[in-house]
Amino acid sequence: MPITARSLTAAVFALAITALVPATATAQETPAPECPANLDCRFVPAAYDWSSADHSDPNNYGNYDPANRPADGQKIQYIVIHDTESVPSSTASPYDQAIAAFKDPASGSSSHYVIRSSDGQVTQMVPTKDVAWHAGNWTMNEHSIGIEHEGIAAQGGTWYTEQMYRASAELVKYLAAKYHIPLDRQHILGHEDISRERTRNFGAAHWDPGPYWDWAHYMDLLGAPIKATGAADSGVVTIKPDYATNQPPMTTCTAGTCTPLPAHGANFVYLHTAPDENAPLITDPVVHPDGSPGTTSIDDWGDKAVAGRSYALAGEQGDWTAIWYGGQKAWFANPGHRATVPGRGLLLTAPDGVSSVPLYGRAFPEQSEYPSAIPFDPIWTVAPIPWTLPAGQTYVATGSFRGENYYARFDPAAVPANHTLVAGNTTYFQLSYNHRVVYVKASDVKALPYES
Repeated sequence: MPITARSLTAAVFALAITALVPATATAQETPAPECPANLDCRFVPAAYDWSSADHSDPNNYGNYDPANRPADGQKIQYIVIHDTESVPSSTASPYDQAIAAFKDPASGSSSHYVIRSSDGQVTQMVPTKDVAWHAGNWTMNEHSIGIEHEGIAAQGGTWYTEQMYRASAELVKYLAAKYHIPLDRQHILGHEDISRERTRNFGAAHWDPGPYWDWAHYMDLLGAPIKATGAADSGVVTIKPDYATNQPPMTTCTAGTCTPLPAHGANFVYLHTAPDENAPLITDPVVHPDGSPGTTSIDDWGDKAVAGRSYALAGEQGDWTAIWYGGQKAWFANPGHRATVPGRGLLLTAPDGVSSVPLYGRAFPEQSEYPSAIPFDPIWTVAPIPWTLPAGQTYVATGSFRGENYYARFDPAAVPANHTLVAGNTTYFQLSYNHRVVYVKASDVKALPYES
């Protein structure tokens, strides 16, 4: 499900690029769809227009930014899986509603593709060279392709059809080959894997496609099954419950009233404060600012570890495994290690003598690194988010890049330095921190030895 606030949307992870890369691309006429030949695929253009009658603000437009990726320096590294979350009506399906929304510049959102549940039809709406407003994180938007899937996360077992899975997998394989994107869960992400950018809007992070999306089956269709990638003593575990038999209790809550959901396969394991089924579920300061324990609500993403994600091992006790997750030791039932496989990755921790390390929701340049032609917007300030990396804990790095910000305003506004990629000198790591990936400055952490 896309984020609708233009000023809050974001892009994916960056590379070490030149400090300023001007782009010459502008919105184009309707192109042919970028799809494999065996898919039912069409192109319906998203809006690129003023979002209201007020044309005085060059940022008052929708629903994407023309670019020239990857030639302009914005390497496409990720594909983000969404669901539409719109409720069907007597006149329009969620598929049609999503397409209509992306054609309306006032919606302030878009995705590169939308896929229909019933038959897997694909509608492309934004050229992949351009930056769609889909992830709620500008660092992610810059470096990703967004794919909307018709459906509602809490009803995923109904909406996520085999036709949809197969069409989506064919599209992702095509895009991954075109842009050299690795087919793994470090690069094929859910919207739920992405954090918001700033503390003030952190609680608005989305959680689609949700617990009913069958990541194991999807990765199988991609020809990239979730499997062991490291030795048993690597210090990294990858979450892999059996989707069909893994049927944890879940509820859906409205206005304070929670209703149990029917038993159904799910893609996650619950995380507890101790190796005991009766121990409270872990909490998260963003989801539960009052410090109360996590819940079984389907949208309570703070206490769930999802299939394909890898974490640093924090301990084992009997049939229980602990991982470092969101600044705490989190335990989950893992009898016979059937809910995990060994993983691998660069392990990062706080340096000696440091009590905690700040984390960030995006990787942006410092204010001093913007050229004078681009007026600095205070919302670009590099500031820590509510989470930290405490001393004594370890997290898996899933990417390394330099901070950057693609400066874009509406073309008809004729803003100086429009479509400029500003790249800074700060190197960041992307971390598998909790339910989401976050960023840490490379200068703030140290790497631990790793044996493959």
